[in-house]
Amino acid sequence: MSQKIIALVTGDGSAPEMMRVSCKIAIAAARKDGIEIVFEETPMGWNAYPKYGDTFPEQSFRRATELGVLFWGGVGDPKLDKTIGAEHPEMMPEARALLPLRSSWKLLLNFRPLTLYKYLAHLAKVRPETIPETGVRQVWVRFLLEDSYFGNIDLIQSIPQDVRERLGIKLKADVTGEEEMITELAYYKKETVEKYFRAIFNYAKLAGLPVISIDKANIMPRYVFWRKICARIGKDEFPDVKLSHQLVDSANALLFTPTAFNGVIACGNEHGDILSDGAAGAWSLGMMCSSSVNPDTRSAIFESGAGTAADIAGKNEANPLGRILTAAMMLRHIGAPKGAQAIEDAVQKTLQKGYRTADLAASSEKITFAVIGTQEMGEKVLSLL
Repeated sequence: MSQKIIALVTGDGSAPEMMRVSCKIAIAAARKDGIEIVFEETPMGWNAYPKYGDTFPEQSFRRATELGVLFWGGVGDPKLDKTIGAEHPEMMPEARALLPLRSSWKLLLNFRPLTLYKYLAHLAKVRPETIPETGVRQVWVRFLLEDSYFGNIDLIQSIPQDVRERLGIKLKADVTGEEEMITELAYYKKETVEKYFRAIFNYAKLAGLPVISIDKANIMPRYVFWRKICARIGKDEFPDVKLSHQLVDSANALLFTPTAFNGVIACGNEHGDILSDGAAGAWSLGMMCSSSVNPDTRSAIFESGAGTAADIAGKNEANPLGRILTAAMMLRHIGAPKGAQAIEDAVQKTLQKGYRTADLAASSEKITFAVIGTQEMGEKVLSLL
C-alpha cells in the first residue's frame, strides 16, 4: 500500500465537525485503491490565530506548498470577523489565506460539479418536472485567477502613484470609504484564457458533455476577448464538442431551469463565484463540492463551497455531505478512482434511504425523513462504502 500525505486545514465554525467525518471516510475509501492517506494539519483561519498570531501562518503555507494537495475545511467566523477582524482587517482569513493560496499556486480551474437526480427532485427549489429521469449534470468551472478579484493586487505595483491616487486604485485593506472614486482593475491574459478553455473543452469531451460559456460580451471588452478565444479554440481544436454562449444576466434567470445548464459551464472569476453558488442554492449549499487545480503542476485545494456554518458550530447540525463529496474529488485527483466512486455511491444510497441533515429535510413538508446530525450522517455514509 502506497502512502499519500495531504495537508489539512480543519477550519473555523462547524468546519472541524464536518472535516472529522470527511477525513475518516476519505482514509477508508482510499484503501480500495491501495493508498494510505495521512492528513497533516497545516492550520489556517481564525483557529490558527491564538497560537500563531496570524490566520495564514508562514510555516503552514510552506508545508502545504511542499505537499501540493490541501483538504480545506473553510475559514471565517462572523463573530471573530467583527471583533479581531475589525481591529486587524488584514487578518480576515479568506482574503488573508485563500486568495494568496490560489494566486501563488496558480489554481486556474475551480471545478464545482452539481448533479440533480430525479429521485432527489424534492430537495431542489425547482419544479420536479424540470428534472429529467436521467438527471441533470452541471459542472461549473470557474476561472479562478485574474479578472476583478486579482486585478488591483496583480497590477498596482506597475501603476504610478499619482495615477493610483487620481483613479482610486487601492487594495481592499486600504479602502476607507471616504474616497472620491474607487477603481477595480479586471483583466485577462491571452495565454491564461487559452489554457483555461483547452482544459474546459478537453474535460467536456471526456465527459461527453457540451460546453456552455458565460460572458457579458454585449458590454465588456474583456468578455468580447473571452468569447472570441473560446469560439476559436472550440472551432479549431474541439469541433466535436457542442458549444453555446450565454450572457450572464440571462444565465442568472435560467438557474432554476436545471436542464438549461446540463454541461460544462465556463465562467469568469466573478461570474463563476456568483452563479455556481446560485445553482447549488437551488438544491442545498451543504451539498456543494469543489476543487481548485493548477493544470500544469497538479497542485490543488479541495474545498466545499458551503462555508463554515459558524452559527451552528458545536451543535452537530451541519451538513457534511459537501465535504464528503469534495473528498471524492480529491481521491480521483490522487489516483484513487475506486474510492472516489465508492464515496459518491454511498452518499447517493444514504440519501435514497431517507437520511437527511436538517438543511435537507427542511426542503419538503410532504416527505418524512430521518433527520440526523453531522456525526451520524458521516457514519451512515461510511457504513455504505
